[in-house]
Amino acid sequence: MFFGDETTVPIETVSKIKYQLIERKKLHFRCCQVNDIMCIIALFGLLSMIIDTELRLNDIESNLLIFLRPSISISTLLLVGLILYYHALNIQLYTINNHIADWRVTIDFRVLLLVLCEVLVCSIHPFPFDDRTLSTESAWLKIFLTFPMFARLYLIARSVTLHSRLVNAASSRTIGYLNRVPVTISFILRAFLQIYPAGIWSAVMVLMLFISTWSLRTCEKGMWLPLKSPSVDTPSSLATFNNAMWFTIVTFTTVGYGDLVPQTYCGQGVSIVIAFFGVFASAVLIAVFTSKISLDRSEQVVLDFVTRINRAREYRKKTMEIIQYSVRAWFLKRHGHHYRALFNSLYRLHTAMRQARQIKQEQRNAVNGNESLMTTLADVTEEQKNNEKSLNKIKQQIGLVEDKLIRLESKLNTVINILTKTIPERQQHSWL
Repeated sequence: MFFGDETTVPIETVSKIKYQLIERKKLHFRCCQVNDIMCIIALFGLLSMIIDTELRLNDIESNLLIFLRPSISISTLLLVGLILYYHALNIQLYTINNHIADWRVTIDFRVLLLVLCEVLVCSIHPFPFDDRTLSTESAWLKIFLTFPMFARLYLIARSVTLHSRLVNAASSRTIGYLNRVPVTISFILRAFLQIYPAGIWSAVMVLMLFISTWSLRTCEKGMWLPLKSPSVDTPSSLATFNNAMWFTIVTFTTVGYGDLVPQTYCGQGVSIVIAFFGVFASAVLIAVFTSKISLDRSEQVVLDFVTRINRAREYRKKTMEIIQYSVRAWFLKRHGHHYRALFNSLYRLHTAMRQARQIKQEQRNAVNGNESLMTTLADVTEEQKNNEKSLNKIKQQIGLVEDKLIRLESKLNTVINILTKTIPERQQHSWL
């Protein structure tokens, strides 16, 4: 069945495409809902872990300690189940976007490794039941089961990408498919960093500052893996939040005053992470700042033109000063009076000559840079001319081929006409 005589698209194909578009929209909306629920559960488990750790560090007896650890475990189980459900929806969405009949074709080693890593990251949490005091005997286990829970914050980045216009708008997805550019989480995060560099990077640094401060304070206050013997009662100076934040900022900016020093191996490990992230953040900030203050091509041309005019004006001014002080020094030396005035004139003359040489050298350097640019432009122009010549030759050859085809077609028509005349005559003779 077809729409009419002019169209050749079957109704079944159009209905199938319509069904796929509707199903894709539903799956995308469901993925957004599931990821939002995952973010809420992950933040609940993270907040419960922080409250549980603070209560145990400060030796506060509360009924919350009975329910916090089991609630963290329950939220973790729900989170793992939702992760598997989200990836199942994502696989269905991928099959529809790429017109794949069987969803099992999309499952490969990379997908399985991604799902396994995500489940492993989100499944790390403290044990459901534990003693109410944080001793130093199993500190390494407490570190491994507590701090990695902050990795669940990657769900916030995924939620931001799923709710962005680049994913929700059908035009952006269509343009991406036509240009073979997958609209993935990595692409959207890099696009946001390109569009809003200051806001995105400031939010990341502030979040990293608070996470690092709390982690460092927890290590130092709980004396997890101390450098000295646990029997020595030496309270750490980084056990307070203010000192821990000051130490984090100093380490993050790679200043390192040395007034505060961590007394645990755990604190030293957190400090190393802070230092490396500070170096990386500084490099990114410098790159972003450089890209923002750089001039475009038209602005650079205007700046070079104005700079060239100013240098020429300064050079003429220094040339006039050289002539002026030369004449004045010659006049004073000829009359043999006013030694101090002669010395001042000679000093100003040599100063003007030195500045004039500097300006001339700057003009030469600018000319060399412009010459290199002009050379590059000349090379590009020459390449364009060569390409145009090659294109004209190809067009001429195509024209010759077309002429030959026309002549061949005329000869074939002549042969066909001759054959059509001879065949009836032969049939008549054969009839006689």
